[in-house]
Amino acid sequence: MHDDERGDTDMADKQRFHLKPVERRTFLRYSLLGSVGAGLGGFALASLGFLWPRPGDGLFGEVALGDAEELAAQIAGERTPIRVPEGGISIITWDPTESAAEGAYGEQHAIFGSTGLMALNTQSCPHLGCGVPWCQSSQWFECPCHGSRYNRYGEWTGGPAPRGLDRYPSFVDDDGQFVADLGSMLTGPARTANVLEQSQEGPSCVDA
Repeated sequence: MHDDERGDTDMADKQRFHLKPVERRTFLRYSLLGSVGAGLGGFALASLGFLWPRPGDGLFGEVALGDAEELAAQIAGERTPIRVPEGGISIITWDPTESAAEGAYGEQHAIFGSTGLMALNTQSCPHLGCGVPWCQSSQWFECPCHGSRYNRYGEWTGGPAPRGLDRYPSFVDDDGQFVADLGSMLTGPARTANVLEQSQEGPSCVDA
């Protein structure tokens, strides 16, 4: 190869691989935009995780939640469902001696003697997934996000939710333990379901 040709090739290589240095101002601008974008993305994901928590986080499958008789006695004595945060549920009692209740819930929820227990999914409102705490004064479950309300059986009583609270199948095992199957969620009862016929018993905990 002639010297002239070699010189032309070297010049072409230099031009081909020459990278224009990034200006400090441009670098800082892109770094700032990237940091802000990453921060906003993380905040958005965290917010979604709060608003739409996954039912049953921490527990899965058939889980023994305690002695059935002791659970029922505690709920009756305190007039308050037993909250199990790691399962995303609230344990309530129901009356299987009432024919309407037995017909609606008897097949899939625990019964022992004249008492029934049920595991309601109170971690996720059927409307938009907010948690649904118990209101002691009204004796209802009340969603603080959009005002959906549910009676003690988790049946819809008002608000934008399309149905009652979802729940899990349950039974009492041979050792007297209340067992809920947190791997098999049951769709909540329709809005028209009102087996309990429970009126609000006191002031509401959230605005209508």
